[in-house]
Amino acid sequence: MTPREKAALLVVDNQLKIKSLGYKEAVQCALVIVDEIIESRSEDSSFDDTLLSTSSEYYTPHPMYKTYWTQVKQEIEKFK
Repeated sequence: MTPREKAALLVVDNQLKIKSLGYKEAVQCALVIVDEIIESRSEDSSFDDTLLSTSSEYYTPHPMYKTYWTQVKQEIEKFK
């Protein structure tokens, strides 16, 4: 799943699961979720793949790593 697809899925899931949420609130919840994922793994040195991602133009971000979640967050912020 691309970072953009994951971003959209998080926003839509929030709206579906919490019926009282409007679009803007769902976007904010998705941002909180991504921030929590990044923060919870901040002490894990294997989570930070930023050196790998800048060293090769062929690098594809994987959901297990920080670059992917940073890109998801950027995509969610575009929905604001």
